[in-house]
Amino acid sequence: MKLQRHPENPVLTPHPERDWDGGAVFNCGATLGPDGRVYMLYRAIGRDYRPNPHGYGYVNYISNIGLAVSEDGVHFERLPDSVIRPDQEYDRWGCEDPRITRLDVDGQPTWWVTYTALSAPAFSGKGDRVGIALTHDLRTYTKHGVLIPDVQDKDAVIFPELVRGQVVVLHRVEPNIQIAFLPGVDALRHPDHAFWREHLARIDDHVLLRPEFPWEKRKIGAGPPPVKTEAGWLLIYHGVDEHKVYRAGAALLNLEDPRRVIARLPEPILEPEMPYEREGDIPNVVFPTGAVVRDGVLHVYYGAADKVCALATVEVEALLDALLQG
Repeated sequence: MKLQRHPENPVLTPHPERDWDGGAVFNCGATLGPDGRVYMLYRAIGRDYRPNPHGYGYVNYISNIGLAVSEDGVHFERLPDSVIRPDQEYDRWGCEDPRITRLDVDGQPTWWVTYTALSAPAFSGKGDRVGIALTHDLRTYTKHGVLIPDVQDKDAVIFPELVRGQVVVLHRVEPNIQIAFLPGVDALRHPDHAFWREHLARIDDHVLLRPEFPWEKRKIGAGPPPVKTEAGWLLIYHGVDEHKVYRAGAALLNLEDPRRVIARLPEPILEPEMPYEREGDIPNVVFPTGAVVRDGVLHVYYGAADKVCALATVEVEALLDALLQG
């Protein structure tokens, strides 16, 4: 089972005339708005970054999060300015890899954004935390600080419904994917660091998935927020092999108890094959972060080679059949 790339890929590329997103645009969260349009939050790097002359990665490499909107999910119009900016002590070195989930509060439309908040320079290997923000209109975003404290953590996603009255969150302390159950949405608006310290103290008890196959041997991480289907929660995730190649996989979780893994595909559903996936700032990367369902088709938005945003699709039923037939 493989996802099908859209023939017009990449669907978002750096804006040549703007400073803040003129270098790279990638790792894009996505959601459907009340108007039926696709709202994409994308990670953006400015034009003036450059390779690190003393080691791995880049310098002057600070991410903002931008917003682009599309009627058809393929052709996007961007807002002129970023919507989430590195303006706090905990994210002053960058706001990266947004995921967005609709989970309403008191009947009011509410979308929650999890992102990687950098309190230390990118590529330093420290200072990565899960930042959280919310929006009621998909235009203006309010930060609510660091969700999970005191640990290198990223790839956090929020389920789009309460499960037995609880908010369910996936996150990634390497190399596994962990699951957490919060008492309600107030625990997102007002992160309870005592809860998270207890959770982290017993981190191995909360592992949902571990690397299992050769293509994900190095580490795995959640992709977009899980998609609810009649068969279970459909989770798209990424895996990294020993050669640092990033691929995408799929798993199915129980609706009533998402700690129970119903099925998991042994082979990736998307891997770097096209030039825009194999050549870029970090080569050989497909990194899924957004997913919407339209007319029974799963649209997966992903970062390609840490340079552009791309789109791949699959019939939901076809992917579920592949998972359940094992």
